[in-house]
Amino acid sequence: MKFAKIIIIALFFILALTLIIQNQEVFSTKFPLKLDLRVYQIGPYETSNIVLLVCAFLIGVIFAIAWGAFYAVSMRHQIKERDSKIKELQSQREDIQIHGYRETPKEETFNINK
Repeated sequence: MKFAKIIIIALFFILALTLIIQNQEVFSTKFPLKLDLRVYQIGPYETSNIVLLVCAFLIGVIFAIAWGAFYAVSMRHQIKERDSKIKELQSQREDIQIHGYRETPKEETFNINK
């Protein structure tokens, strides 16, 4: 299985290199890049397509990392909530095992003023 994975990665690498070499003219095309906001103007700068591709890739990586971080924080919050619920249920189970099952009065169970 490890050998097959290495072969697939090598084939993918060769395919990517072939595409880049055959389409090198597309990556090296230069064009002016400017931004005009009427109040503030940037450019024109002479740039190539490869610069835009690399910038777009890096921006995508940054957004993916930020999304992953926010997702991890939200998962950590859910895990803490569930851990506290598990501890509460375990303590209730231990209490029932020690003292036996006893029915709580209905005032405690259905207290609306809590």
